[in-house]
Amino acid sequence: MEVHHPSHPTHKKKAKEYLVEFFMLFTAVTLGFFAENVREIYVEKERAHEYVTRLEVDIKSNIYFIDSLLNFNYGIEYQMDSVLVELTSNKNSFDLAFFYNHVYGGFPRFLSKNDTYEQMKSAGFLRYIKDPALLALIIDYSNEAEAAEYRSREQEASYLLGEYASLLIKWQPATVSIKKYLQNFESSKERLGVPDSLAVQLGKIANYKEEQPIFISGVNLEAFKKEIIPAMGRRLGLMKTTLSFLQRTKSKGLQVLSYLEDHHN
Repeated sequence: MEVHHPSHPTHKKKAKEYLVEFFMLFTAVTLGFFAENVREIYVEKERAHEYVTRLEVDIKSNIYFIDSLLNFNYGIEYQMDSVLVELTSNKNSFDLAFFYNHVYGGFPRFLSKNDTYEQMKSAGFLRYIKDPALLALIIDYSNEAEAAEYRSREQEASYLLGEYASLLIKWQPATVSIKKYLQNFESSKERLGVPDSLAVQLGKIANYKEEQPIFISGVNLEAFKKEIIPAMGRRLGLMKTTLSFLQRTKSKGLQVLSYLEDHHN
């Protein structure tokens, strides 16, 4: 004989149980969100520290480079001023050998080490720097460094390597050209090595290495002055402007370094 048990009605959850489950699920999701947010903040903070450290190295490298350029250009400025005094005060004759020994055709260009900042800017990592004052200083410095590089590499170079260089070549005596070639050759022969045949040929023109005056006078001297003095004035003017850009860049870089030392160390 079969025994029939009464059927049990389906158990229904009470509202309190739903609230408990919802609260537990909400708490788990919220804690996960906060944990992920804390992790992202930590990662961003570490990345910001890494990039700022690299940026600090770049700034110090640029300042060292700028100091060497300033010292070198001050030397060039002093020599060119001496040549201008000699050229404008000498009425009868002028030594071209003296001129080419103290006037430089080339010049060192400023190339900014700005890789870290460019990487941060292009990848959107500048947002990692949460200090608005520091960020403003970095952007200001980078803009100044970019302007100084453009001034040195483009504006000054276009004149010095074009019109100015052509003018120097025009008046350069053959003996001076050979002497400059020998000087360049001697500075590199030990590093590159020299074939014996070439060394013999160079020995035949070794007398050009001796310092010998090359005087011009009269009409030639007046023509030389008419072309060279304005060109030297423009060359000095361009150089002084570039030096002011470099000095501003150095000043902005020192501001960033000082702020980092006071607030982030």
